[in-house]
Amino acid sequence: MSPAITRRLFLLPALVLACSPGAGEDTEAATAGSTGSTGEASDTAAPTGTDTGDGTSGTTGDDMGQSWPDPDDAPRYDGEAFAAMQIYDVAADLWLDEQALMVGLEPAQVVFVGEQHEVAAIQELELWVLQRVLAADPNTALGMEHFQHDEQSVIDDYLAGTIDAAAFEATAQPWASYAKYWKPLVEAMKTAGRPVLALNVPEEALDAVYAKFPARPLDVVNGWDEASPFAADLPPRPLAPWSADYQGYFAGSYDYESHGKDWGLSYQEALDYFTDLAVIRDDTMGWWIAEHVTATSDRLVVVAGDWHVQTGLATPDSAGKFAELTARRITTATPGTLAAVLGQGFADRPVADYVLVYTPQ
Repeated sequence: MSPAITRRLFLLPALVLACSPGAGEDTEAATAGSTGSTGEASDTAAPTGTDTGDGTSGTTGDDMGQSWPDPDDAPRYDGEAFAAMQIYDVAADLWLDEQALMVGLEPAQVVFVGEQHEVAAIQELELWVLQRVLAADPNTALGMEHFQHDEQSVIDDYLAGTIDAAAFEATAQPWASYAKYWKPLVEAMKTAGRPVLALNVPEEALDAVYAKFPARPLDVVNGWDEASPFAADLPPRPLAPWSADYQGYFAGSYDYESHGKDWGLSYQEALDYFTDLAVIRDDTMGWWIAEHVTATSDRLVVVAGDWHVQTGLATPDSAGKFAELTARRITTATPGTLAAVLGQGFADRPVADYVLVYTPQ
């Protein structure tokens, strides 16, 4: 298989081999026109517990929300594609209500929401989070892995009403199935009059990297100067080498049989090559996240694949290379996969700060 073909399998779907295992199945419940859940809590037991004063256990005051050690006592939230969603605080080992989650997110300049791609319930949960962050802080922007940065002007034109939805979707090169899964996020921002940031590496830049195979991707990118046609859409070069922890985290999801073995590369050569590609993606997304937050007073909700968000070793740490940021990370699980998702921490880092535990409809 040629590098150009493998790029489409490996990079554009955002490390599809690295998504959380079994954290839900796609259903047809969410349609392209859906704008998300009602956020209504299901009937639950009355809040119980004791105010500890430190916000780590028991219930708290009304402004701080409430928490429960037993999930049977915590509220459940229903949408169109998900049911009985509950909010788990990983560090505190507690179950939260919506208000307590929002208090936990409050210090964060950037809220990262990890996803499995093309899972209707998860994309609706992303909208659920986005709507609530927007309600708490109208100066909120949305960053998306699902658009290449060189399409930012097209997104801006659509949000400004200069072009219509058909022209936008025809020219902005969104991911396949955009209308079904991610359009409600963009439409929510259009309604709110707020920015959407295209975070991803331009496809043409990846083509240029692959054209230099077997040269290492970081060597290729770091060789591009400001006269490069891709300079305006990438972070300043040189990009720093990845760390051992980053490659170790990446290796846990890397499939040598599918990506590199048939190129005549040894396992380690292929692992190095694809780790380079991963860090180029993460540093590009991290750069545009940091640029926006430092240039504005906005909070930023970032939607990206679980691999990029979980543990913070990928895109969150990349953003931290370019600016000092406060961040929180959210991922998802079903009741049956929660233990497995929590076990995906790495290098003493928890998988996320919060897990939205849901049942697909």
